[in-house]
Amino acid sequence: MTQITIELPDKLAEQLNAYLEANPQDSLARLIDEALQIKLTPKDSSKLLELAGIVTEAPRGAADHAEDFEN
Repeated sequence: MTQITIELPDKLAEQLNAYLEANPQDSLARLIDEALQIKLTPKDSSKLLELAGIVTEAPRGAADHAEDFEN
């Protein structure tokens, strides 16, 4: 593991400290890891579209008679 020192604006540091106090199960390292995973991972929107219920592939005419088709 590598140790890095960063400077945060006072307002952001206050928000971070408040969040960590309110969520003792989280750590700064875990929070940064999660944020960087989101920011640095190549975007694959298929999971987001699936979560939102947006269909990317459907039979012809499905938009007109969606009730006739199952997931």
